Amino acid sequence: MMASSYAVSRTRKYNRVINFNAVIKGSQTAVFLMPRMSMEFYLARSVVESLMKYFGRIVLVVTENMRELATYRSEVISFSQKDANFLKLPSNDLISRLRSEKIDLAFDLSFSEDIFMSYLCRMSDAQMTVGFSKPNSERFYDLQVRQASGADMKDAYESLKNTIRMFKEK
Repeated sequence: MMASSYAVSRTRKYNRVINFNAVIKGSQTAVFLMPRMSMEFYLARSVVESLMKYFGRIVLVVTENMRELATYRSEVISFSQKDANFLKLPSNDLISRLRSEKIDLAFDLSFSEDIFMSYLCRMSDAQMTVGFSKPNSERFYDLQVRQASGADMKDAYESLKNTIRMFKEK
């Protein structure tokens, strides 16, 4: 609970105006923060696979134990427990490694609430951040993908893919 409160306080809602169409359409480098839960990870892979064609450069952020499953034509930033600070949030070193990638779009593909990944997404310095609607998501994501009531995880990932396609294929 302390980590969540700290992360929310450090990521005050930005009062910036973003032209979603321009940012998404013009983006060349995308980072996909892959879920730490294995069921979500496997479903999120389809998002990466279907959106790869829209970006010149892809960076995946994965846990050390999932690194070998990141078999896309992409760069990989892997992290382990040592990359978490005492609050169990991303370390300054991990945030710096991600920021050095000069990202246009950052996608947090965690369907369930994962404050570590949400905070890392916001701290990425991407032009725009994208994630699923969940508690405090307005603090972390510029574009929140909402699920229809009763939708399952697979439907939510399809909705995310369709949202990005809508902008990229205009």
